[in-house]
Amino acid sequence: MCKGSQLSLKQRQILESLLNEGTKLCDIASELHRDPRGIAYEIKSHRQLFVRKNQRNKCGIQDKCKKVRLCSDCDSGLCKYCSHVHCDSICPDFCELPDCKSIRRFPLVCNGCDSIRSCHLPKLYYKAQVAHNEYRDNISLHKKGPKADEIKLKELDEIISEGVRKGHSIEVILHVHGLSIAPSTVYRYIDQNLLSVKNIDLKRKVRYKPRTTDKPKANPMEYDYLKGRTFEDFARFILENPSANLWQMDTLEGKKGGSAVLSLLFTKTNLQLYFKISAICIEEVSRIFDGIRKHLGNELFKETFGCILTDRGKENRDPISIETDPDSGEVLTRVFYCDARRSEQKGKCEKNHEHFREMIPKGRDMDRFGQKTIDHVSLQVNNYPRGSLNYQSPLSCTVNLLNKKVFELNNLRILPTKKITLKHLDK
Repeated sequence: MCKGSQLSLKQRQILESLLNEGTKLCDIASELHRDPRGIAYEIKSHRQLFVRKNQRNKCGIQDKCKKVRLCSDCDSGLCKYCSHVHCDSICPDFCELPDCKSIRRFPLVCNGCDSIRSCHLPKLYYKAQVAHNEYRDNISLHKKGPKADEIKLKELDEIISEGVRKGHSIEVILHVHGLSIAPSTVYRYIDQNLLSVKNIDLKRKVRYKPRTTDKPKANPMEYDYLKGRTFEDFARFILENPSANLWQMDTLEGKKGGSAVLSLLFTKTNLQLYFKISAICIEEVSRIFDGIRKHLGNELFKETFGCILTDRGKENRDPISIETDPDSGEVLTRVFYCDARRSEQKGKCEKNHEHFREMIPKGRDMDRFGQKTIDHVSLQVNNYPRGSLNYQSPLSCTVNLLNKKVFELNNLRILPTKKITLKHLDK
């Protein structure tokens, strides 16, 4: 088999059959003489979504729901059977359907699943004929050019334009609308001025500090706060406590000398909490953690914050005020520090700031924003789907991992993707 050649219809039929039989990825790749990564890409690119006709309201607790007549049009009585309106818009208890592990990893589809008949989740299937038709359509469009079908191009333009206005990336827009077109194709259309969206309208490319291979110079000053809290101590703690909830902490500076935002990122799901501070100082950081402890209570605080990794900024140099209950002196969490000039050691936190800065750019005067506005930013950022999370949002991935009181710190709730807008607050 020629490397890089596309699968034929017969090969796709064999692939579908092997998936239905529950065959392993390596065995499928061997049977078709293909690279396993290519097989996985083929499945993921052409899988089709199927939803039961009676599953109009896609709520995670639909089977247990006993609510009746939330909308005026209801004929059936029970809301879970209602066909007039989606419950996510009117029900305060709505929650998204749980994620299926079989969708996140191989086989990536529901083909061959033993629980297919009892499962109430939306289904993803690989169908050989559908996949082959999609492939031929894409080839035809590529050869003829996008102008071959003006109607489809106009529809694509409307979808892309609406998503970009809301601050969504091309990848997320295509995923949300279930479009099989490749992101690279959309970018090519934009470069060729075939869409109304221009490159200047796209999400900015964040420039990160270049990593250095040089070891940082030794600091002649030795701070007491670092004793037992270095990055080496952190690595040892993680090995000894693998199940501990790890958070990364950082400060988002606004205008020099003005207000700022303290961020706390939950590394398992990239959920990030934001808290307004009037100045970058120890007192303000201590005030935030006092408020968090009072809201959660000592036991829940201890359970939630297993350990916190931060940098050596001046505002973070009182770890005891973060770690302990000021009344009892009980140690509730552990604070550790990155090595000097090694911000990449808490890289998840640094990278996640990209989305916050899309709404409040660096250098913006944060004195004008209250905690209510910061909560709004947190709501948008934490509901924005990420490719690294299989296009789920950090919030939807976290709802079953942390107590709901944690989400109350930023007044977080689940939002549908189409209601998310990552744009400058003054635009």
